[in-house]
Amino acid sequence: MIQLVKLSTLCKMQSGGTPSRSNLDYYEGDFPWAKISDLEKSDDGYIYETEEHITQDALKSINNRQFSPGTLLLAMYGSVGKTAITKIQLTTNQAILGINILDDNILDIKYLKFWFSTIKERLLNRAVGAALPNISLGIVKDLEIPLPPLPQQQKIANILDAADALRQNDKALIAKYDELTQALFLDMFGDPVSNPKGWEKVFLKSICTKITDGTHFSPEPQEIGFPYITAKHVKNHGLDFYSKPTYISEEAHNEIYKRCTPEYGDVLYIKDGATTGIACINTFDEPFSMLSSLALIKPNKKTLNSYYLCHWLNNPKIKSKLLSEFMSGAAIQRYTLTKINSFELYLPPIDLQNQFAERVTLIEEQKAIAQKSLEKSESLFNSLLQKAFKGELV
Repeated sequence: MIQLVKLSTLCKMQSGGTPSRSNLDYYEGDFPWAKISDLEKSDDGYIYETEEHITQDALKSINNRQFSPGTLLLAMYGSVGKTAITKIQLTTNQAILGINILDDNILDIKYLKFWFSTIKERLLNRAVGAALPNISLGIVKDLEIPLPPLPQQQKIANILDAADALRQNDKALIAKYDELTQALFLDMFGDPVSNPKGWEKVFLKSICTKITDGTHFSPEPQEIGFPYITAKHVKNHGLDFYSKPTYISEEAHNEIYKRCTPEYGDVLYIKDGATTGIACINTFDEPFSMLSSLALIKPNKKTLNSYYLCHWLNNPKIKSKLLSEFMSGAAIQRYTLTKINSFELYLPPIDLQNQFAERVTLIEEQKAIAQKSLEKSESLFNSLLQKAFKGELV
């Protein structure tokens, strides 16, 4: 039986702080200052740099709260439970807890990091606050971690490290395919905002046969039935339904389908919620219904190719421009159908768009192979992660 030990007896913990935002000079320095977004960007679990930097005076204003390389950072607000290990000397805002091990002969830092990955749900369940869920320092201090001998911890951490490296390699390969597609887009069409190639500017509604959205009510979910697509299924890499399937009755489907009839090759576009602005091409080969958080865009194939439209909508510059010019709503930001209809885009000749689609299709085929590999490596990592802290791995 592996003993459970309270974290407060094994670690020193301290949160950071935020220098006054009213003093702009504080944020003109060179000392790294980490926020939750820096943790979210650390795909490999380490922080090498931060988006913002502060001055020494700013650091003094938060009582010189700084963390040395090798500190485990834990998000206590928003992305509760997200962790990263520092590779540099830095400080953080108060939403991040810095955790230092008191005795490296008792607890391994990477073992601790992987253990936090297994208790994210538990931490979220204890979080308070509706708009911004958060946990307290007291909650973290009271946590009990299974503590096998150090060599066993290190063996577990090494196994999980190797499994994590596999999935990080798959993610990196997918990112390379995305970069290749973006480079192809720019090479063929030029910058989509400055329009150096002088393409004609048109309203989206003028080159589509239909722009609508899904149902504004929530049908009762069923064990089996017709697929029901929501924003959670729309990803940059495509329509991802079967990882989190939702089904509704035939009656509910038929009622929704009268108004919104998605077909193979249409563009699905997230129009409200946390992931607003992501577009994908419908590659689903069976009828489905949609929630109103999604817009259904049917391009006129004589003038607009779905691949061109999808990559135009997902282009970072275009996404930023649309968000600043067309987004509405305070609590929940959204695009209305009227505003989507009035999106203006530069329209290259359809033959050129079709050439782009052919080339992108070849890239997407390779990307799909990498995506399948990522699913397997993710599954392997999660399986090993669960076994590791049940004593089943070593």
